[in-house]
Amino acid sequence: MDKPVVLVTGARGFIGSHLVRFLLERDYRVIGLTRRKNQSEPHPDFHWINQLDELKQPQIDYVINLAGESIGQGRWTAARKKKLLDSRLDTTKQLFDYLEKYQIKPKRIISTSAVGYYGIDPSERWEQVYTEQSPPQDIFMSELCAKWEQLALSYSSQDTKIVRFAVVFGKGGGILPQMLLPIKLNLFGRIGHGRQPVTWVHCSGKSQSGTVCPDCCTATETQTFTATASMQLENDAGRTIATGFKRSVCTASSFTGCGISV
Repeated sequence: MDKPVVLVTGARGFIGSHLVRFLLERDYRVIGLTRRKNQSEPHPDFHWINQLDELKQPQIDYVINLAGESIGQGRWTAARKKKLLDSRLDTTKQLFDYLEKYQIKPKRIISTSAVGYYGIDPSERWEQVYTEQSPPQDIFMSELCAKWEQLALSYSSQDTKIVRFAVVFGKGGGILPQMLLPIKLNLFGRIGHGRQPVTWVHCSGKSQSGTVCPDCCTATETQTFTATASMQLENDAGRTIATGFKRSVCTASSFTGCGISV
């Protein structure tokens, strides 16, 4: 019996690299789309392509669309915002146009997004309950996710599901290294007032990779899913991480070189 074939865009990224290993362990054949040339192929059931035209398979069983510039790398200048948006929309359009052109109908397409879709609570009470049916807000992060999702779902002939990720933690990437540096230097206090919630998932098979595996998101009446394992207050999350590194958490009012509040 032939192994199912999964095309993964953004396969070199933090989430994508974990996902590829997860899929190979479960006996899928994986094709990774990347802009980088001459990538090594460490597994017989995995190979890279730089362009969709390099695909040799007449049929792709599943597609997982992760492509997009990292939102955490650099300030959100006007140019940076355009790059964040274009990197998602351009790749997604190229992907779906290719599938339509060659009449390729995967069993399922999973196109990712983020909980940034839900925006923020201007009242800072954080009492509002958001669901997959909640509307986006008039802020950049929310609009970025909404436009990305709308484009993927506009190809109505495909069976496309949207997965909105919470903040992804894990070794070797994601937001965690950026959070760890000030904590390791004992320069961590809190972000803002520290009461804002942090929703997160861990980059492991059971939480993050398992959420976007081809056998998940099977409910035919549902198009959008939210992937979040837990919620903590920013203050509590920072304190938990600092405790793990045996660091103190100070506030600006008690700043003596050991902590700051930003």
